Order: sequence, then C-alpha cells, then structure tokens
Amino acid sequence: MSSHSTATPPITQYLAPGQGIWICLHPGSTLRTTRGDVAVHWGTQACEQTSQTPPLPTLLKAGQHLPWNGQAQAVWIQLHNPRDCPAEIQLMEAAPAPGLWQKIWHGLRAALPSPRKAAKNSGHGGALHTAR
Repeated sequence: MSSHSTATPPITQYLAPGQGIWICLHPGSTLRTTRGDVAVHWGTQACEQTSQTPPLPTLLKAGQHLPWNGQAQAVWIQLHNPRDCPAEIQLMEAAPAPGLWQKIWHGLRAALPSPRKAAKNSGHGGALHTAR
C-alpha cells in the first residue's frame, strides 16, 4: 500500500472578461492561473474558521499559483477576471487521504491472508487441485 496520495487531474475553468465564480479550495489544493489575470477574494468563512481578519485580495497573473497547503479546512474563495481579455485557471486537488474505514480495511487485509493463500499454505490446496 502506498503511503502518499496522487493528485487528481486538474480542472480547467475559463473566465470571460468581468466574470466571477466561487470555488472551494480543499487542503492540499493548488489554484494556478494559466492565462490572463485573476483576482482572488477570500470568503468570510476563512475569517470565521480561523478567527482572523480575511486576507487581502490577491491578483494572480498568468503562471502564478495559490497553494492551499498545510491548512486543516477547506475555504471558499471568489475568483474574478478584472481585465478585458479572457482568463483561465486550473484547480489541482490532492487525492483525499484514506478515511478510517479504508485504514481499517487495509489493516485487516494485511493481517489476514486471502482464502487462496490460506488454502495453499494449509496443504489442502494441492488435494483440491488434483481432485478437479
């Protein structure tokens, strides 16, 4: 079992001049501007969750990125294209970490042999194989 998670394919979103959208950045996500300029405005949830004032708006130029690493919670941000030309962003999200159920399941699978391995190791596997 691998201990690291792989990233999901990036989601590409086009923003027409003056267009704005809301997106949710999950922990481990990265937002990258691939074309044009995009203004980033932080939602009020970021302020409420951390008991801090919201960060100032950020302007991401083409090629710049906004990582959301090391944060414990997801946050809503508003993206807006302030220019007269189209903009494009890519959102790359890390694969979610396995939950408790997946960890228990993988632990049980590692601790208990599969039925085929158990039959092979018990000596009955050969007798069953010759009987067929």
